[in-house]
Amino acid sequence: QIPLLAGRDFAERDHMKSLQVMIVNQAFAKKFFPGEQVLGKKLKPGAGNGTPGGPPWREIVGVVGDIRLGATQREMRPAMYLPAGQLNTWCCLYSVVRSSLDPPSLEASIQRIVSSMDKDIPVTQVRTMNELMFSELAQPRFATVLLSAFAGLALVLTIVGLYGVMTYSVSRRTREIGVRLALAAQRRAVLKMVLRDASILLAVGIALGITAALALASLLQSMLYGTSSRNPVVLIEVCIGVAVAGLFAAYIPAFRAARVDPLVALRHE
Repeated sequence: QIPLLAGRDFAERDHMKSLQVMIVNQAFAKKFFPGEQVLGKKLKPGAGNGTPGGPPWREIVGVVGDIRLGATQREMRPAMYLPAGQLNTWCCLYSVVRSSLDPPSLEASIQRIVSSMDKDIPVTQVRTMNELMFSELAQPRFATVLLSAFAGLALVLTIVGLYGVMTYSVSRRTREIGVRLALAAQRRAVLKMVLRDASILLAVGIALGITAALALASLLQSMLYGTSSRNPVVLIEVCIGVAVAGLFAAYIPAFRAARVDPLVALRHE
């Protein structure tokens, strides 16, 4: 189902003794022949056909639409297609079968069809498209899981670290909080004071994190698909998530500080 945009498709007449031909995709034509008529152009690709003198010159007889040759391919790359009938030195060919039937039930039928054409041709590596996609996405999926695990660990460390810092800070300011409460300070004001200090720490940490993320974004680009390493939406969502988690971790010591008894606080060492 790759659309033919110009020229012709391969045919049975494209054999070893006929004109050596090739088909290119739209990206190939735009990159190497911008604004030109690509049909009829002759190239000498590296793929040989066993004839003396190396690879032959091939004439472009067709232009087809662009496709992604890999599940994680980001841009449309130039591609060329050569007829199998003109590549007798190549050892292996892959065929794609489209069917509405259950894929495993087709393997025996495919083997019978191939055997009827040539008994010496083996049929190996029969796999469904889902299996091929799963295999190709295994490495990006592992990288995603690994990064997600580290991101979750970083979030947990943020919560635990901020909780510990705020608890220590409140314990150091117990007498100060007791004096404020003894002088008729509102408990709500004490709560806001502690949360404000936590917000300053979070703001500094988030600013340093964004700076480091932007500086190291190029290292992550190869692991990303369908998004940019400097996607502002993702950065904003992460900052909001860290801020909410940090404020939640700081709320407990802040709440305890607001509930402290002034007399107990004043006697605290």
